[in-house]
Amino acid sequence: MNTSPAARGNPAIERLPASTSWEYVQTTPLGRLAVINAEGSPDIFPVNHLAHEGSLFIRTARDPKLLHIAHHPAVAFEVDGEADGHYWSVVIRGQAERVIRDDEIRASGISRLVSWSPTVKLFVVKITVNTITGRRFAVDLGRSDPAIAFEGEATRPQPEEPHVARGQRPAPIPHFEPITGATPITPQPRQSE
Repeated sequence: MNTSPAARGNPAIERLPASTSWEYVQTTPLGRLAVINAEGSPDIFPVNHLAHEGSLFIRTARDPKLLHIAHHPAVAFEVDGEADGHYWSVVIRGQAERVIRDDEIRASGISRLVSWSPTVKLFVVKITVNTITGRRFAVDLGRSDPAIAFEGEATRPQPEEPHVARGQRPAPIPHFEPITGATPITPQPRQSE
């Protein structure tokens, strides 16, 4: 897979392979967990995390995160940072679930994860990753364009139907041949009352 900047449209943005994206996730102690809350609105939480065998693990208290993922397990997780003269960002999308087996907690190593929050965090959430995407761009390529108010529709315009000049004949309506071998329908004579 070609991940060079020019390979993906904008030559200033480099799309990262999954392996590089995972390296960034594993070396960054803090990320943001995006969930849909019980009322259907988005919520986001800063969390410490641990990557283990293609999944993410986070510690949590008996708090809204546990309730939210019970109702809406689809989540997103984002980490970003700066390294080697580049800004980078990695987004993970997946399914979150409460970890209910002690052997899975031990195998993941999540018990050794120190949370930056002073809240007691006894429970573990596992995010099974469906997709991971990353990108990076040089620090010195930042821009400060003028801001303008958005007008119009947020959707891309649809191509217009070709204009038919007045007096121009429309395209013919397609006709189909009758199905051969079909039994014709014959009207039944009316019965007199």
